[in-house]
Amino acid sequence: MKLDDLDLFLTVVKAGSFASAARQRAIPTSTLSRRIQQLETDTGRKLLVRHAKDMSLTKDGQLLVQQFSTVFDDIHLRLESVDKEKEDFSGVIVINAPIIPLKHQIGPLALEFAKLHPKVQIRFQLGNQNNYHLRGDIDIALRFGHQPASDWVAKRLSHNPSVICTTPDYLNDKDLTHPNQLVRYDLLSPSPQQRWVFNHISGESVKFIPNARIQSDELDTIHRAAVAGLGIARLPEWYTKKSFENGELIQLFPDWQMEGSDVALLYPQRKLLSERTQALIDFIFEHWKPFESL
Repeated sequence: MKLDDLDLFLTVVKAGSFASAARQRAIPTSTLSRRIQQLETDTGRKLLVRHAKDMSLTKDGQLLVQQFSTVFDDIHLRLESVDKEKEDFSGVIVINAPIIPLKHQIGPLALEFAKLHPKVQIRFQLGNQNNYHLRGDIDIALRFGHQPASDWVAKRLSHNPSVICTTPDYLNDKDLTHPNQLVRYDLLSPSPQQRWVFNHISGESVKFIPNARIQSDELDTIHRAAVAGLGIARLPEWYTKKSFENGELIQLFPDWQMEGSDVALLYPQRKLLSERTQALIDFIFEHWKPFESL
């Protein structure tokens, strides 16, 4: 017995006729009649008796209605609720990111999405831990650089170039001419495990993991520490743009290219996503701008 055929049978009973049920389901009456006959064949019972102008249920048909009508009514109500959510998204979406959201595209885009869907609630969390896929309270995570293997989807948004910078005062009495010298000074790093990799046009390469004086999962802390003259910082290029323009920070080693990191949006597999979360993810990718255009 196919559940679809049983559902059609219940529709016929409630509609009172094959013609009315066929209109409700947008299928030909002949197709509907054939499906009911197939149901009778599958169950081995006569369910309906069709007369010239009406129809009647057999005892077996009445028993089938009593057993399954309420179940299928509940299924249809739940499906209608899902369809309504697709049309008018509602509920909470939690976004976890290592930066103050409004200082980055992720914040304005999420707010724009919320404006389009008044019943959606956005929760912003600051964080850069790699256990986002285990916590259970995060719908979307924004991360920079390589991420550990998990069952979450990691989709690249763009590349994020990095720069080394400090204040003019911190640099004033120091003769910094090569990245190898950085290990002698106070370093400010947004990630304790991320290697600093420098490549020169000549082919020379410098790599090391910094023993940072100040480390923070939140980029704004590293930026503030750099501006306060506490050391030499690694920061995303886009994050330092205004500080370079107003002179509070200066870039070191412009002849060297520092290895940047990819920006990725991470989220559970599609089958585990709510419709509202998938819609926000699609919205972010549709409207995301390259960092150089910000």
